[in-house]
Amino acid sequence: MPHFEFEECKLHYVDFDDRLEDNDAPVLLFIHGAGSSHLIWTLQLLKLKEAHRVVALDLSGHGLSDRAEKTSSIEHGYTDQVHALITYLDIDNFILVGHSMGGGIVMSYCLRDDVSPPCAIVLVGTSSDLSLRKLAKGLIIEAFEDHKPPYGIETLDEDFKTFSLAKFQDAVTKFDAKSIFRDLDICDDFNISDRVDEIKVPALVVVGDDDDIVPPGVAWELEKALPRADIAVIKDADHSPMVQQPEVFNRLLSKFVKWAQGDLDRRRLKGTSVIVDKKE
Repeated sequence: MPHFEFEECKLHYVDFDDRLEDNDAPVLLFIHGAGSSHLIWTLQLLKLKEAHRVVALDLSGHGLSDRAEKTSSIEHGYTDQVHALITYLDIDNFILVGHSMGGGIVMSYCLRDDVSPPCAIVLVGTSSDLSLRKLAKGLIIEAFEDHKPPYGIETLDEDFKTFSLAKFQDAVTKFDAKSIFRDLDICDDFNISDRVDEIKVPALVVVGDDDDIVPPGVAWELEKALPRADIAVIKDADHSPMVQQPEVFNRLLSKFVKWAQGDLDRRRLKGTSVIVDKKE
């Protein structure tokens, strides 16, 4: 199990690359939400590892990572951990993908001027304002529900030993309520609505049409505030569309990554919002 040192604790991550030949495709770095872990991205890691190097981090106090007591905010705690992993892996061409609280981490990372910038970002079920007055009930539900294995997945092949059921059970055993409440406190202090327009990298905002934690209307507001953004509303999905509709989500992500690589005509994405159906 790969770990790296961060402020006297060990942070866990997974790192897979099954490409048949080297290419210049960006690394996809996935950041989970409140109370969750890298396991929430299993269905993306399995699918996208053949075209990209894929990395997923367990934030401190989550999954198989130690707890970092100094983590005090999204902007100056969790983003430090993301930066530390990128530095440790010596990655310079990457796309950040963040879910819920992880989306806040991704946006905050982009606002820092002392880190290597991503070439694009993907924001899933998130908002520039994660204060509890809006999201408390939903975030508590998310924190517990997201700690289940992805639907239909109990154990994966030998190349993915990290995702075995035994490892998942270890992560659950290590998980405690303090991490949830710490995340909720951190989210309560997070509001960068007045700075979203400073995020200049291309962005894809993804939301489930049944998301009652971050409703589609909130996602549309985020898309409008970002200078270079598109939005996808995935049908028959709620707060975790990458789990509930993985084929649609993975197809959307792959298309966006291809665009971000420059294979499609570089253009501003304003006004090109799309509604995506399972059968598209």
